[in-house]
Amino acid sequence: MPRRPSYDRDRSPYGNRPISEHALTIYGRNPVLEALRRGLVCDLAIAPRAHGETIDRIRELGAKLRVPVRESSIPDVEAEVPTQGVRARIELPEIHGDFEVLEEIVDRKPAPLVLLLDGIEDPRNFGAILRSAYAAGVDAVVFRKRRQSPLTEVVFKTSAGCAALIDMYQVTNLDQTVRTLKEGGWWVVAAAHDAQARLYTEIDWDRPTVLVLGAEGNGVSNILLKRSDLVVKIPLYRQIDSLNVSSAAAVLLFEAAKSRQLEPEI
Repeated sequence: MPRRPSYDRDRSPYGNRPISEHALTIYGRNPVLEALRRGLVCDLAIAPRAHGETIDRIRELGAKLRVPVRESSIPDVEAEVPTQGVRARIELPEIHGDFEVLEEIVDRKPAPLVLLLDGIEDPRNFGAILRSAYAAGVDAVVFRKRRQSPLTEVVFKTSAGCAALIDMYQVTNLDQTVRTLKEGGWWVVAAAHDAQARLYTEIDWDRPTVLVLGAEGNGVSNILLKRSDLVVKIPLYRQIDSLNVSSAAAVLLFEAAKSRQLEPEI
């Protein structure tokens, strides 16, 4: 059965505030609006100075959903996050613990795409990846329990609320997860800056595919590279080591969306 994950209440090395198991505080107009649309907001505060079309929509939707709206003095930056004069307490979006639920995705789509994250510890990278994943039509994001940024205020803000919109799965053993997917017929593609890797534009993404992205600095672990059916790279045209993982994610995911012939919503 799907279940909520537990979170470490200690502060992270990136300065995130500790959060409870079932709720967190988010900031910013678009993230709060998206959370309202998903029915996640349980408390809402707006600074008297905050005005504009998005603020009006937040007030209207909050009133419609009977979410308490309070006037509050909110600083420009709180918990290292720009607030834009809006703060909300939300219930965490459900994160599945039973990876077998992914079988339903195959039944719904002929060429599903799952993004598997191998230890993304920077919450801003995690949030940016979730934003790109949602915009590029990714069907689910899988990440591990240890050595991985949890879902925090910074992640939610950086994702522009997309953390509440995409299906997420948290698993204990990524290697076992990849083996299970391969046994189920999934094609596993890992990204690495390797001279022997194929260009990401030269492969067919039009099949049930898992894209594996690695941690900042270390990249995809050796064991997952060995499990992968194919390793791809993004060509670089200047002398740098690699792209930031969130930038690489955007490049690869939108190429996959193009190959899968997804219809843009806007």
